[in-house]
Amino acid sequence: MEFSQEVERFRFLVLAMQRQGNRIYKDLLSDIGITPSQAEVIQILKKWEQLSLKELGALLICETGSPSRLIDRMVKDGYIERMRSTDDSRFVKLRLTELGIEKSGDIKKAENEMYQMIEKIYKIDELKSLNHYLSNFLSNSSMSETLTKRGFLEEEEH
Repeated sequence: MEFSQEVERFRFLVLAMQRQGNRIYKDLLSDIGITPSQAEVIQILKKWEQLSLKELGALLICETGSPSRLIDRMVKDGYIERMRSTDDSRFVKLRLTELGIEKSGDIKKAENEMYQMIEKIYKIDELKSLNHYLSNFLSNSSMSETLTKRGFLEEEEH
């Protein structure tokens, strides 16, 4: 089966956009000494406050599977702490330390800077259209549940 050049073009434009966006974000985060994966973990814990490793893993877009190595490093660096669950002492919850909370504010500034760059290129209506098309593409993917939990996909989109 022969696919159209537009399908291939779409594939590579999406890949290039993701890579370029990640480069920009990584550069914005470099001054605060955080990687994009660490930033995602910090921002999720900032929003959800306390999560188990499994719960956190189910919300991450940057990594598939268990984020245990990433979390181990972040605990060692002082951004996250492990604590026994108040519901069941057999379970461990993760939460931000004071340093992690401080970094969250710095990450938010970097995110806002990136969002301002994007808003200089696209009008809100254009972003809504792009988001609609990308949502259609991702709605039946392995990422749809994670995207829905994070509020990036609507229930009816998948």
